[in-house]
Amino acid sequence: MITKLVASNYRSLGPSTNFQPGRLSFLIGQNGSGKSNILDVLSFVRDAVKHGLPAAISNRNGIDSVRRRSHGRPFDVQIELELTIDSSPYKYGFVLTGDRLEEYRVKSEQIVASEHNKGTQEFRRIGNEWNGPDGAAPYMDEQSLALTALGGTKLFKPLVDFLSDITVYSIFPDKLRVPQSFDSSRPLKEHGENWVSVLRDLIRQEEVKDDMVAGLHKLTGDIEDIRVSRAAGYLIAEFRQQAKSKKEKRWFDAAQQSDGTLRVAGLLTALLQTPHLPVIGIEEPELTVHPGALPMLYDYLRQTSEVSQIFVTTHSPIILDVVDVRNDAIFVVSRADGKTDIHKMTEAQLQPVRDSLLRLGDLFIAGDLQPQRLF
Repeated sequence: MITKLVASNYRSLGPSTNFQPGRLSFLIGQNGSGKSNILDVLSFVRDAVKHGLPAAISNRNGIDSVRRRSHGRPFDVQIELELTIDSSPYKYGFVLTGDRLEEYRVKSEQIVASEHNKGTQEFRRIGNEWNGPDGAAPYMDEQSLALTALGGTKLFKPLVDFLSDITVYSIFPDKLRVPQSFDSSRPLKEHGENWVSVLRDLIRQEEVKDDMVAGLHKLTGDIEDIRVSRAAGYLIAEFRQQAKSKKEKRWFDAAQQSDGTLRVAGLLTALLQTPHLPVIGIEEPELTVHPGALPMLYDYLRQTSEVSQIFVTTHSPIILDVVDVRNDAIFVVSRADGKTDIHKMTEAQLQPVRDSLLRLGDLFIAGDLQPQRLF
């Protein structure tokens, strides 16, 4: 579980943006406030550790699109995570610097790792100088992270595995609608590119399949089964439901489903997939989904938060109205002078909601969750 995130100058984030999430955290704020940038910090760390720092930066259109700047001068990007993995504390962070807009190099890197019977050990990198454990001297250049090269070592593997499995989802229904080739990669990809392959494995688990079908039935009122079939070398998801003007049930493929049905199917796959991911981010789960189904979707978020840490960005007052303000963490994201900041709602501010005097969704609509009115 991520217990603390500190980020400086990543995209719109200001200096030392501090974020201490819970098991289930909701990020709310106006359009353009920077909610997605906060989640992208997690994706960026995942990509940098799993695929390498150059790939993570290239996929975001270069370092100039990643770091904030002022008057043409680029700021250093700093990211730091504090985590708990199997009850052991870890810490990981790095600083990227550069003298010109399109140039970058690793200025420093820090790893605090836990090893059985040895407690926690701290290792640091300054430039290309690595102060690490005996026998672990990774190959590094100024544009590579040391941790990427250390993933196979016993001491660092738990940390690398955790960070490599962080996934932020923004499900695209059109990705799910078309037949897909078999894809053995796991977990479910960010936009659902390997959805049918993951779904096929998932519904082989009877209990998980029943859980998914129950959610889809609540959404549509008539879906009672789901399966994956093969045609011309492609995999196709099919749903058994009521045929128009007929009493019998029949199978309809994904191409015949609405955007909302497919998006919920993709989100449920992300939440129910096994093995469970350590961290799941969900971008605006309410998109294309009927408002009446959003409380059901929240139930699945709450259920999955027992085994995975969940981050959700949302503009939906309906979701906010069913959020458990006693247990869920709620953060207000704002942007001023070109910089994003984040604040957790305090106990005093949430008390009227706990006392059923106000609803969180009403406060959001009224604009009473803006920082200047909270602090």
